[in-house]
Amino acid sequence: MQDPLEIQPEPLTALDRFWLETARTAAKESVSALEEAAKQLIAITSLVQGIYFAAISFGDIKKALQQFALAWQWAIVGALVLPLVCWLVALFFATRVFVPRAYATNLDSPDLARETYEQVIAFKHTQLRRAHVALVLGFVPLIVNILLFWRL
Repeated sequence: MQDPLEIQPEPLTALDRFWLETARTAAKESVSALEEAAKQLIAITSLVQGIYFAAISFGDIKKALQQFALAWQWAIVGALVLPLVCWLVALFFATRVFVPRAYATNLDSPDLARETYEQVIAFKHTQLRRAHVALVLGFVPLIVNILLFWRL
């Protein structure tokens, strides 16, 4: 006879099986999804840097800077370089998504294999998140520069 307190598993419905399979597929594809996102972030950051360099190159910054005292000149140059620094940091972290790392695992142990896979995903996700933050932070001084130096 069955113990009345024992919980009996319910059979999986088609919808349950769908969600389990979706989760399995997402787990399998997570590394490539993170790497694809890093590639896109690298492309966007490179494009933004290129546009910014072109805008600074065609601007008459040197002539405009001469009207300010030396301390202000350095401050303005620093403000103009700050977005580039942020975007270089973004490129640094985005490229770290692709850096090969050695992970100790035992392929005969599902728990160790899962832990290793989770470590890989966590590392890549952290680097990608840092790159995204740096990219976005680069737009803050860019907007400030546009507003402050519109007439230079």
